[in-house]
Amino acid sequence: MKNSTSIFLFFLIGGLTLFAQVDPQVQLYREDERGNFRYEKESIMDGNLVRTLFKNTTEVAHWPFQPSGEWPKGSGHPYIDGVTVLIAAQTTAANGQIIHPVEASYREEMDIDPVNGEIWGLEPLPGYANSSSTKPAMSIDKTSWPSVWPKATFRYDYPAADAERWNGHWYGYFGLDQKNADFETFFVVDDNRDGEFRRAPYSYFPIKSDTLWGGLGIRVEARGFQWSHVLAEDIIFWHYDIVNVSDYDYDSTCFGFYSDPGVGGPSSGGDDVWYEKYLDLTYAWDHQGLGVPGGWTTGYYGYAYLESPGNATNGINDDDDVDAFGVPMIDERRDDNIDNDKDWVPYLDVNNDGNWDPVTEPVNNDVGKDGVGPYDPQYTGPDEGEGDGIPTDGEPNFDKTDKDESDQIGLNAVSLVELAKTENNPWPKWDETVWKTMTGGFKDTSIQNTNVNIVFSSGPFPLKKGLRERYSMALVFGSDKDDMIFNKETVQQIYNANYNFAKPPITPALKAVAGDKKVFLFWDKKAEESRDPFLGYEQNNPSLGYKKDFEGYLVYKSREPEFQDIKVITDSKGSPKFWKPIAQFDLIDSISGPDPVGVNGARFWRGSQTGLQNSYVDTDVKNGETYYYALVSYDMGDPAFGTTGLQPSECTKIISVDYAGNLQFVDINCAVVTPNAPAAGYVPPQVVGSLDQVSSGIGTGSIVVNVLNPDEIVDGAAYSVKFKSDSLIYSYKTKSYDVIRSYQGVDTTILSGVDSTFFGLSKMSSSFDGISISVVNDSGLALDIMKSGWVKGKSNANLMLTQDITPNGVKWPADYEIEFFDHVVDTTYIKQGAYVILPVNFRIKNITEGRYIKMAMTDPDKSGTLSLGDELRILEFKTPTKFGTVWSIFYSLPWDPTAALVDPAAGDIFRITTIRPFFNNDAFTFTTKTASSNNEKAKTDLEKISVVPNPYLGGASWEKRN
Repeated sequence: MKNSTSIFLFFLIGGLTLFAQVDPQVQLYREDERGNFRYEKESIMDGNLVRTLFKNTTEVAHWPFQPSGEWPKGSGHPYIDGVTVLIAAQTTAANGQIIHPVEASYREEMDIDPVNGEIWGLEPLPGYANSSSTKPAMSIDKTSWPSVWPKATFRYDYPAADAERWNGHWYGYFGLDQKNADFETFFVVDDNRDGEFRRAPYSYFPIKSDTLWGGLGIRVEARGFQWSHVLAEDIIFWHYDIVNVSDYDYDSTCFGFYSDPGVGGPSSGGDDVWYEKYLDLTYAWDHQGLGVPGGWTTGYYGYAYLESPGNATNGINDDDDVDAFGVPMIDERRDDNIDNDKDWVPYLDVNNDGNWDPVTEPVNNDVGKDGVGPYDPQYTGPDEGEGDGIPTDGEPNFDKTDKDESDQIGLNAVSLVELAKTENNPWPKWDETVWKTMTGGFKDTSIQNTNVNIVFSSGPFPLKKGLRERYSMALVFGSDKDDMIFNKETVQQIYNANYNFAKPPITPALKAVAGDKKVFLFWDKKAEESRDPFLGYEQNNPSLGYKKDFEGYLVYKSREPEFQDIKVITDSKGSPKFWKPIAQFDLIDSISGPDPVGVNGARFWRGSQTGLQNSYVDTDVKNGETYYYALVSYDMGDPAFGTTGLQPSECTKIISVDYAGNLQFVDINCAVVTPNAPAAGYVPPQVVGSLDQVSSGIGTGSIVVNVLNPDEIVDGAAYSVKFKSDSLIYSYKTKSYDVIRSYQGVDTTILSGVDSTFFGLSKMSSSFDGISISVVNDSGLALDIMKSGWVKGKSNANLMLTQDITPNGVKWPADYEIEFFDHVVDTTYIKQGAYVILPVNFRIKNITEGRYIKMAMTDPDKSGTLSLGDELRILEFKTPTKFGTVWSIFYSLPWDPTAALVDPAAGDIFRITTIRPFFNNDAFTFTTKTASSNNEKAKTDLEKISVVPNPYLGGASWEKRN
């Protein structure tokens, strides 16, 4: 809808009590650099299935530009035309006139300076985003953060040394680098540029000593949140802290917002809107149920009212809440330095000595001002307030991080009216209309088949000078009404948990390298150490820290940056819920198969006990075509959590493109790759050395050297891949390997302790010097049938080999040869049972170790020689006096029943060849040579090129999506 808008409204009715002395925190805010249109930035929120433009002015969506409230991401289906904050107040101007200034920032219907044309409204402050970036600060994009957060980000008494710790880190809602949401944005605006009532005859100056600050003297700290969890993927949260930095107490205040839904795309009307009081939810749907262009089936779009401002002076329990002990709370506040609801948990003093021991005693909520504790990966040490047993502002469940420490007044007005560009519509420039609408109570709570204004409001309540109050809401989407209401329940869960939700594992860092008809993917292991405070402590024991819940990795591949083409796993209603991976690697534990919790019949597949790996080679690709990859970590969920259980959570996968298809952002766990054949004449890097057999040692496996990045190959470097195992040769298992590089006289250990779970042809090591290693290990001792048998002479006797797997057997990793002579050369070793001591004309050599060994033999026919029916045993000694049988050999007729037996003669040799794991200090060695070009090869390659006809008619899979 061309004139559709969503507008948040904050009304302030004020008296004229002047500050006798400026509060130091207010003074810090006033000294902050002021908002100006020069600092406006715009970007896209796309941390889940909701994608929309937003600006650091409080404006969300921007008709007619897209994406504006697009849902689901990648569909091109818009639901919102615009959202912005409104702040209005009743106060008395210098000429005695009662005025109602309105503050906002919107694309149209704003007050404008009649002299220079500047829009009078809210503008962003500098310093809260990277000045060289076009984007507001966003948690997923470090390049959008400022290098130094402004002083006004913190309390006036915040230690300078502690403030410096935030530099280069995310200023999260819950603390330093605390990314409780998967996508978070933060910015600050003020109203100093609004000159409407600063001019004559009003001459209203909210800061009496500063005639350059117009408006009301308001500072707004805004945040947007998105979670990618399947239960929260259709929701955006918006959260506003509004601070009164003026010289006046405002005795009555109303906060709220205004919206005109745009369900179905560009049309002039046709929305139905309904307010559901018991849900605090206003929702809209298209009257015809069809979107344009294309006649797509529309869904539902809702506005969920969440946190409201509080009234801490009326002596009433406005929100009917109680503390942790069931005692009603009256006039509670977030700024009174009191744990009003008594849910803050100090450190656990295990030894009762009155001091926190960081090694042995859980810190719980007592993490200090920065909100970071010892179990957080970004923790660098204690800060002020940590482990002191006293709640500190910035810690969880206390003051600003506890929604319950405010006596919230709730929703007090709702209005649904037909939108029109007239003075009786609540556009930002119509101050009186906005004021009357926000204070008008509940009226017109349903409307049909038109272009609709929606107005929510909370109030009145007092907002004293220097104090802040809060307002929040969520934009909720669903395929139908039931789906939207189901999503609203998740909204409430997140809000009730103080804007916390199940936290996915740490996002891994993915590296992708394009090859010829293949793509190499490899990633780090940091996700595997993830902990989730939302799930409590490991084994319910605080001393073990928060629960480690990492379970595995999923590899996604798509032809679309939004990955919507692979979201094919549906619920019982046919709605897509999960993405289909091309590979999955999970821990070998007790967790596998479908998640028992599920969502509407759809169940997340938790894995098949494959074991973890940190690499993957995709060979199902075509040269010249672009593929979008995401490597997501996921957790195990918790079927026993709460009353309904908790599904597994995946980390986000964000690849942002504009509507022209131009790449804007690729998250650290994503990659955009186009495999291609090499250029004509290209001679690839070379690996020189035998990779099929060890250069030293007894193992029979092999290695593969994967060339990932030719530009990083070190010319002339020599490498040794050296294995480690158990020490007993007859019962060992390969444990790990190291990679050592020798270059220019310096030996460097590149990889250390790569364990056996990473063995396998499809499993690559971490990359180094442009290459990685894949190890193919023979897991146990076994006979190599194809390489065993008569290697010299004419005998056709069948020597049948059996491995002794009884307790008397021994698995000796060696090859053997039986050498025959025309005279006695050895004597069998033991006389026991059927085994006899006989002089014989053959001997057995352990050719792996270069020594002759002992043997045992039966002689049923008492011929005194090796003949049909005899059994020969190869013996190896575990100790000087304790031996065991390695192989039993039965002397039998030839395999060919028509052939006459030819007994072995002098000079004949029978070989027993085995396959065996890598033993301690087994090693491969190789060197690398960089890529080069060859002119003769180039000529040959150029002869193979095909030409696309001109004009080109038709389409191909490698062309960009339209």
